[in-house]
Amino acid sequence: METSTLKNKIHSLVEGSDEETLQSIYQLFNEAEYTDEFKNILNEERANYEKSKQVISKAEMNKLIQEMMNKPK
Repeated sequence: METSTLKNKIHSLVEGSDEETLQSIYQLFNEAEYTDEFKNILNEERANYEKSKQVISKAEMNKLIQEMMNKPK
């Protein structure tokens, strides 16, 4: 999966998530190292969402989060 695709999906999920899902995402992010690269990915996801307004499912988001957490440094 391309990084830009991943960013878009993460951003879309965050924008369309309920409070419980956002709390889960926040918890996962706190457990992972919040690098400049990851911050840039989230910023790009936000910009892409503003253009496309697409939202992904909770299951897709969980998969993307796990992919990011397991990505080699």
